[in-house]
Formats: sequence, C-alpha cells, structure tokens
Amino acid sequence: RVPGSRAKDARMVSWTTGDVLVTVAVFGLAGLCEIGGGWLVWQSVRENKPWWWAVLGGLVLVIYGFVPCLQPVSNFGRVYAVYGGFFITLSYVWGWIVDNVRPDKGDIIGSCVALVGVCIAMFWPRDSTDADSKAFEPESI
Repeated sequence: RVPGSRAKDARMVSWTTGDVLVTVAVFGLAGLCEIGGGWLVWQSVRENKPWWWAVLGGLVLVIYGFVPCLQPVSNFGRVYAVYGGFFITLSYVWGWIVDNVRPDKGDIIGSCVALVGVCIAMFWPRDSTDADSKAFEPESI
C-alpha cells in the first residue's frame, strides 16, 4: 500500500466516480510508461537509434514498475489482469500516434472487447462477503 493512500481492499462495496477516474488514470500512466519505455528500447535495438535511448527506456520501465502501486485497489492480481486490457488498447493508440500505424477493424474490435472484459472484472459490484480467495470457487460464481 502506498503510504498515505486509501487503498480499497478486495471487499470494496462500491466505486465512486473519483475511484474510477483515478483507476483509469493510473492505468493510462502505467501504459505510457511501459509502452514508452519499451518503444525507446525497441528503437535503440531494432531501429539503430542511439544507445542512450535504450538506457532511457530502461529507466522509464523501472518507473513503470512502481506506477501500479498507485492504484486505489489492493488486489495485485486483479490490477495486473485488468491492466492487460488497457495495455492492448494503449499499444494500438501508441502505434497509431507515434509510429503512424493505423489499427484495422480487428484491432479496434479486439481492443473494445478487451476493455469491456477488464472493466467488468475491475468494476463488478462486490459485497463485503466476496473475498478474493473465493473468486474461483464454483459456489461463489
């Protein structure tokens, strides 16, 4: 838990608009760091950009490692699983804006499906009796 944060535990009852905005913003920041850092390394190794681009990319990736700790949710597995859906979409957006590679219909539909799925997983209403340890037990589904 980040010192001074008000991380919600797995038994969170409801989401406020502020919680949702913070969660999405942190996913966005994580995506920028991971994709940006990876892109800098890629450019150095694959596109013959200067070596220091790779070093800078590595530093950005280290920063990325800390960003998910800013999430207002304390469930590591859920945060990382949900981030995967955001990563898919943000990767296509990055490619379109930075590398001028426009996503096709399959990319867009796949990204939308991924985002809908991870938003269900993240924001599904849970009551105080839903413990993460029971998440995959048949009687709790």
